[in-house]
Amino acid sequence: MECDGVRDRLLDVGLGGAEDSPAGDVASHLETCADCRAELEALRGTWALLDRWPGAAPPPAAVRTRVLREVRRRALRESVLALRGWAAAAQAALIGIAASLVLSLLVPYPLLVAWCRQALQGSDVDALPYLVAGAAYGIPVALGVWLLRHGTAVRAVEAGVLFLGILAPYVIIQCREFAPTLQVAFVSGLGLGAVLWAFAGLWLARLATVDQVRP
Repeated sequence: MECDGVRDRLLDVGLGGAEDSPAGDVASHLETCADCRAELEALRGTWALLDRWPGAAPPPAAVRTRVLREVRRRALRESVLALRGWAAAAQAALIGIAASLVLSLLVPYPLLVAWCRQALQGSDVDALPYLVAGAAYGIPVALGVWLLRHGTAVRAVEAGVLFLGILAPYVIIQCREFAPTLQVAFVSGLGLGAVLWAFAGLWLARLATVDQVRP
């Protein structure tokens, strides 16, 4: 037997302890090879030193924290990658988009911006009224998330992102009369409002679930 083959088996021999003698081809090789014998003795010595070290267990709280962190990380990754979860977010987003389109027909974008400008006493070039008006058209996302009556914070964010991604082209076309910077403010408000209102819908849905569970 060659040295490479013997060294692959030295760990098993070393773990057996000094009282366990190797047998067969390994024993025959060790009788004639000083280098492999020295490596075996070094391995046994190292293992004996490690065996004398006191056992150390990590604090239970630290283990729990690490385990929970890993569980949350994997759950988040699976939640984002799962098509079934995105389907629920898409349903909420589509409900919100439909309601937002109806709202935009009842109260056109320029009209709500004018109301916000008047309420906030802003000028024609002030971006804040556009930001607030855009956020108002994100309110229907709360309706979509609430109607589903189930979901998580990740689903709420996904619903808000889908809502903005699908509705943004329509909003940009309808707001073409706005200055570019004001368009950006309006769309930014729409995106911010979509996410915030999605969380509001999730909160309302959970309140309704708690009320149903109570006797």
